[in-house]
Amino acid sequence: MTLPIMPNGFLGSDEGVNFQAPYAKAKTVIIPFGFEATVSYGGGTKKAPQAIIAASHQVELLDEQTLTEPYKSGVATLTESRLPKNPKQSLALLTKITRQVLADGKFPIVLGGEHSITQGILKAIAEKYKDVTVLQFDAHPDMREHYHGSVFSHASVMYQALKNLPIKSIVQVGIRNLSKSNGEWEFRQKNHSRIKTFWGWENPSPGAIVKAIKTKRVFITFDIDAFDPSIMPSTGTPEPGGLQWWPTLAILRAVFKSRQVVGCDVVELTPIKNLHAPDFLAARLVYKLISYKFNKY
Repeated sequence: MTLPIMPNGFLGSDEGVNFQAPYAKAKTVIIPFGFEATVSYGGGTKKAPQAIIAASHQVELLDEQTLTEPYKSGVATLTESRLPKNPKQSLALLTKITRQVLADGKFPIVLGGEHSITQGILKAIAEKYKDVTVLQFDAHPDMREHYHGSVFSHASVMYQALKNLPIKSIVQVGIRNLSKSNGEWEFRQKNHSRIKTFWGWENPSPGAIVKAIKTKRVFITFDIDAFDPSIMPSTGTPEPGGLQWWPTLAILRAVFKSRQVVGCDVVELTPIKNLHAPDFLAARLVYKLISYKFNKY
């Protein structure tokens, strides 16, 4: 399968310098995938990939923590696919794309879109790697058996990961709202040995979170509503009491340093017109993921 490259993708170019690599030389591949079908409150996630890419053109390329320029490791951005309206078909397409990126030896970062897309990514991840923990940054567990009649819902994605994929366990960070509806609480009780939750009102150390990850390999799914609404209002279901920027980066830095992160997604951004800070935060987060992946320090 030929993967087309976006000409002015993540990071873009400035002053005649192109900050993107050809696909063949890229270590990181950005996959824009603005699928949106099951959002239940504030919509707009389908616009998130382009908003993040546009904001990334303003990101300074020197990482202030590592004093390196992570883009030099090679970053390519795929052209966003035309997505089927059917959730099952869209997720199958994302599995196919992710499978190809992994087969080519690249590090995939998927820009959602709603959180349901993680199912499609994890299917490809689980095919390639047999022992994987999902590190979930989120305000919600997303462990309902179904929601509004759909098993492909954003509110069911972690249920599906544990139920139907060979995922070892899930470590959750920032959870601060959950439900007994649609079997969520019961599922958590039955699978408590495979679910470790660091609640939003706790202040866990990066070391404690790393210790909870029992496998060598990790996939990071980052629902942007894990952040507090004071710094991330642009999300469909903002929850008070969320994560802040630097403590979150400390967690990510520790995980990348001690584990093999095999892929990431950033989901559930709902851009607000003329409010650029949340889009920029998401773009900076993506650049930090690249920095931590390819700068071991």
